[in-house]
Amino acid sequence: MSKYDTLQPKSVWKIFAELSKVPRGSGNETGVMTMLKAWADARGLKWRDDEVGNLLVLIPGSKGREKAKPVLVQGHVDMVCEKNSGTKHDFETDPIKLRVKGGWVEADGTTLGADNGIGVAMGLAVAEEKGLKHPPLEVLLTVDEERGLTGAAGVQAGFFKSRRMINLDSEEDAALFIGCAGGRDSDITVKNKKVKLGKGLVGRKVSVKGLKGGHSGLDIHKHRGNAIKILTRVLLAARGEVPFKLVDIDGGSMRNAIPREAAARVAVPEAKARLFKKLVDAAAGRIAAEELAGSDEGLVVKVGSAKVAHSLGGNCTLRTLHMLDALPNGVLDMSATIDGLVETSSNVGVVKTDGSQVRIVCCSRSSNMSVLDGLVARHRSLAAMLGDRAVIAQPEGYPGWLPNPKSDMVRTTARMYKKLFKAEPTLTAIHAGLECGLLTEKYPDLDIVSFGPDITGAHSPDERVSVKSVAKIWKLFAAVLADLR
Repeated sequence: MSKYDTLQPKSVWKIFAELSKVPRGSGNETGVMTMLKAWADARGLKWRDDEVGNLLVLIPGSKGREKAKPVLVQGHVDMVCEKNSGTKHDFETDPIKLRVKGGWVEADGTTLGADNGIGVAMGLAVAEEKGLKHPPLEVLLTVDEERGLTGAAGVQAGFFKSRRMINLDSEEDAALFIGCAGGRDSDITVKNKKVKLGKGLVGRKVSVKGLKGGHSGLDIHKHRGNAIKILTRVLLAARGEVPFKLVDIDGGSMRNAIPREAAARVAVPEAKARLFKKLVDAAAGRIAAEELAGSDEGLVVKVGSAKVAHSLGGNCTLRTLHMLDALPNGVLDMSATIDGLVETSSNVGVVKTDGSQVRIVCCSRSSNMSVLDGLVARHRSLAAMLGDRAVIAQPEGYPGWLPNPKSDMVRTTARMYKKLFKAEPTLTAIHAGLECGLLTEKYPDLDIVSFGPDITGAHSPDERVSVKSVAKIWKLFAAVLADLR
């Protein structure tokens, strides 16, 4: 996107284009933070960072507003790194290739990083816009949000002064978000043994591709296929008639992204190799026709030859596949108080074979913390059924953000939205983890509202952000800042 200066507002797109030049996958934010510090230095802006790598950039108030109460503007610099199987891209070294298409900005075969790079760009663009009226701003840029909000969890009391906050990590421009789900991961390792294959067995690779994937919170209700679960099901469909042995199984790359691709190698009795393929194809065809029609129609399941020398021994094949099959996945319950909002879900996000061990990572979410506790306990129970054959780790996770529709920040933003766009915004919560909940743990009196432009396909190579929507949200952002005293 070399002609980013043709898009409005220019300052936002210029900063976003600069961010896109620097690799910033979760855990790899050092380079982008160095760039942002240099950006602040070049503009005479003070900044400070903390022990976990978060950055706070201070933007003085505009003329006549220098002594107003400060406002925290918050976003995260890291992005999910996903690419299509045919795309050559190294997220450790290569810039994101931007392009404008049909009123949207997207990337070339990879995730875009508008989640949350466009929010970061908006927060910093205030310093570029002369004539914009605003109180002093503390722009908090956090790290490692996508892997579990660990940057926000590391923010200590006293790092910033503000007690009112605008989070720019939402993805629907007609809504103001006033609450979010809490989340917790379950990391299960199934311990198996490896044995050398005997005679009469041939290797086969079963691969699942062509699915849309997406954000495991924002897209979980869209009936998209989970490649890991589909792969497990087609393998089990064949296992009743073909006693194959599992060699390895791998799929997904991020626990909070719906997996688009997965593959397994198996050792099949040579005499039943054709039957194995027939059974897998039949199961895949039924899933595509009866479950994914109209929602995720690109499913491709292939069975091909593979070189194999060892497999998982004994009951390890069924132990592993039954665990994957039993794990909860998808929407589990809807909110009783907010129409259309998913209350509880779980995503089987990653499966990885390392030698004889199979690691499974699940991301669970709920706006009801009691229900989330029960879901996490359910994962523990499933692991416990395997006795000492399974080990489960469940990190502490992150809390939800309780809605307060009567807060000053929410009412101010809603009033400005109606004034600008002649319509009432939707007040809602999001079935995803925003950093707001973690920040309110350290700053319980923090008054927060969250909004952002239309972004679709987040956490997948289909990610894109609406140019028109960015301009709309910038207008709202500027108006809210001008109104705050």
